[in-house]
Amino acid sequence: NKKLPQISEAEFEVMQIIWDKAPINTNEIVGLLSAASDWSPKTIQTLIKRLVQKGALTYVKEGRVFVY
Repeated sequence: NKKLPQISEAEFEVMQIIWDKAPINTNEIVGLLSAASDWSPKTIQTLIKRLVQKGALTYVKEGRVFVY
C-alpha cells in the first residue's frame, strides 16, 4: 500500500482545482487560483512543482505547455 504524500493545505487547494478541471495546464491553474486567492503566479507554480516532486501530481508536456 503506497503511502500518500503529505501535502499542505495550499497544495491541496491546487490539487482540488486539478481534480476538478483536469486535463489542465499551468496557465489555467494559475488563472483560476489567482482569481480565487491572493497568491502570486510564482507561488502557484512553486506549489505545482512541489506536488510533482512529492509524486502527488504527474504531467505531460504538450509543446511548450505542461498539462496535469
